[in-house]
Amino acid sequence: MTIAVEAIYENGVLKLKSPVALPEKTRVHVTIESEEEARTPLGKKLLALRAQVIGSGAAILDWEGISDEVASRRGGWRESK
Repeated sequence: MTIAVEAIYENGVLKLKSPVALPEKTRVHVTIESEEEARTPLGKKLLALRAQVIGSGAAILDWEGISDEVASRRGGWRESK
């Protein structure tokens, strides 16, 4: 099961901004993704788009996933390394 929830880090503790429906003492795996500030108008647009994709529940691609996506859009053609 995957649950996305925002949190604030204060005094060495992550404090969730909303409750989660888990039984007490449930062990979880935490991946921390800090919010970044954009320095340019394009950066702001890209961060907003990224937040929209994450909010939709779609998976964020890693480099291999990006390469696969580009290749599929090019009819299977890949650039040489």
